[in-house]
Amino acid sequence: MDWFILILVAFLIIARFLGFNKKDDSENYLINRPWVQCHEIPPRDALNIRVLKVITGNSLLAEIPKEFLAEKKVLTKEPFFKLRLNHIETPEYSQRGGRAAVLAFEGLLTGKEVKAAFQQSIIYTEESLATLYADDRNVNLELTVNGLAWINKKYNQNRAHWKLLQKAQIKGFGIWSLNRNIAPWKYRRYRLFKKQR
Repeated sequence: MDWFILILVAFLIIARFLGFNKKDDSENYLINRPWVQCHEIPPRDALNIRVLKVITGNSLLAEIPKEFLAEKKVLTKEPFFKLRLNHIETPEYSQRGGRAAVLAFEGLLTGKEVKAAFQQSIIYTEESLATLYADDRNVNLELTVNGLAWINKKYNQNRAHWKLLQKAQIKGFGIWSLNRNIAPWKYRRYRLFKKQR
């Protein structure tokens, strides 16, 4: 019996050393393939923004654009605001694919000129919805077509977005290469239910 335990321990140490059972916490495997780009010229009303920090796969902190301050369109006392990507939802960070979405989002924005076309143009508070453009590429669409975003039918009926989502699903890109995907809004509801029990 002692020999069996000794052999088992030796096998586990060797397996660990050789890289078996190695967990890839970065989820790079979901984005390590040729990246599909979505070139699109930003609309004229898109504003330059300075990204301070990526929070999740579809939200970030940004400096308040000077245009907002000049036109007194800001309802926050902070020099920054939270911006969420319009029309899409990425997996929660604790969900499978969540870390990959954050890595991809950061990669799309790092070192690039970022413009934001806001959903509403009247008043901006602590959180706004926008479509982001990095070097004339639509970030929202790129996350979708590369399999790192969901679309909620309740909020988005845009056919172009749905076609890109279906393309990612058919080709098995990103999260669509995984089994048993759960939409982020259902995942949040499930976690809330679990906490209340």
